[in-house]
Amino acid sequence: MVPVETLKNLDVFGGLTEFEMMEVARVCDTHDYPAGSMVFRENDDADKLYVLLEGRVAIQFELGRHQDAVVHTATGGQAFGWSALVQPYRFTASARCMDDSKILTVDREGLRGLLAEDCHIGFIIMEKLAELISGRLRETRIQLISMVHG
Repeated sequence: MVPVETLKNLDVFGGLTEFEMMEVARVCDTHDYPAGSMVFRENDDADKLYVLLEGRVAIQFELGRHQDAVVHTATGGQAFGWSALVQPYRFTASARCMDDSKILTVDREGLRGLLAEDCHIGFIIMEKLAELISGRLRETRIQLISMVHG
């Protein structure tokens, strides 16, 4: 469990009441990752949603043998690993720490239980995740266009 104060300035939880944030905080933890470490790899089981508290994390696709394409760089307060809330619960990209990073982890099963129990929490968080996914698709499209057209 993390202090509610940790959640208050994070966009993915914006719009939740203090009580709702207390409920979410129960399924959260924080972890430190050294620069260069992998948070998760593409196709891993997506058992956690992540929110970057400090540092930078590269979200990247594996293009082939030892070749990756960074499609997004998460910075403070940004959520990543949205696959934890979308079936088939497999990560669609990899996440690598570019700096020493402090990351909030949200347990998939605990959060899904909250989303099922409380429609307001579910609506707010899923709306924020839809915005996140839409933004990532837009960024990826722009990068693909620049790769094709130089």
